[in-house]
Amino acid sequence: MKYCHNCDWFASVEDGLSERERSKLAIEHFVETGHSIDSTDSLCRPTPPAVCEDILVDELVSSVTGAGAD
Repeated sequence: MKYCHNCDWFASVEDGLSERERSKLAIEHFVETGHSIDSTDSLCRPTPPAVCEDILVDELVSSVTGAGAD
């Protein structure tokens, strides 16, 4: 499967397309939109891992303010 990181576009084996055809469509989508494309061997689009928002915010703030730096 080829899928877009920025929108819902994808090209799948289930569409009856060859790897070459999916690659061509992915390149066309990139050229038309500038969106980044990725590939996976799975039949469905990968989902991002669950992240605790509080931990993410703490990490981002620490990296900007330098908190915790020695």
